[in-house]
Amino acid sequence: MAETWNLLRRMGQKKIDQYKESFQRSGRERVDKDLPLGIRMSGIVEIPQVDFILGGDQLKIKHPGDANVVISYGHFPVGDSVVHRFYLDASGMVYVLQIVTDRTNTVEECKLFMPYDEVIPDDWEFWLGERDGYIGYEIFDIKDGTRYFRVWDSDRKTVVEQDDQGNQITRIPPMEYMETVYLSPWGEESETVKYDSMLYGRQVNENLDEYLLLSAVSEKDGASVQIMVGIELQPASIKVI
Repeated sequence: MAETWNLLRRMGQKKIDQYKESFQRSGRERVDKDLPLGIRMSGIVEIPQVDFILGGDQLKIKHPGDANVVISYGHFPVGDSVVHRFYLDASGMVYVLQIVTDRTNTVEECKLFMPYDEVIPDDWEFWLGERDGYIGYEIFDIKDGTRYFRVWDSDRKTVVEQDDQGNQITRIPPMEYMETVYLSPWGEESETVKYDSMLYGRQVNENLDEYLLLSAVSEKDGASVQIMVGIELQPASIKVI
């Protein structure tokens, strides 16, 4: 994995003592009240191991460990739903627990993502070109040749090429969103991050699927293409302390 995940690195440098000092300075109401599963910044999240055991060495995402501190929280709307992102300090690497809730705050989706790779493009058109940009392409291959297939769909398809069997390979526009990321539980430290993303997936075995989130990410320290690999979790299996 590249070393330039600037925002994630800054998150990892945050300490619980800094959160305490922030509270003493601000006196504000916490921004992480009443969030899914009762997760709060500086709390502990334990991720179950069963799916990682089922996936074995075929999984690109690795188990984050037994006790992971929530070091940051972000959110953004998608239609009538809200995407909540909890950034977990997993032995020096920052994982993302992503929980989607509907308008009644019922959990619709729960996935865990791990940073896998990053590219600093010389040619942004290759990734975001309106007709054939790679983000939104029907298939995505990582460096070792493992292939993932586009999960999200749209009526706005363009035909990019045909394979050897004459099947059309299409592209759809990536999903654009702006995430507000809080670096403090009381909201005085925050950043806005822009994404152009597409979700891909593959069947690892008959019991398990793995996901790949491919995103062009723009934040205050620069821009890059970031690849995260993920797995779906049952919300009830996650232990929150």
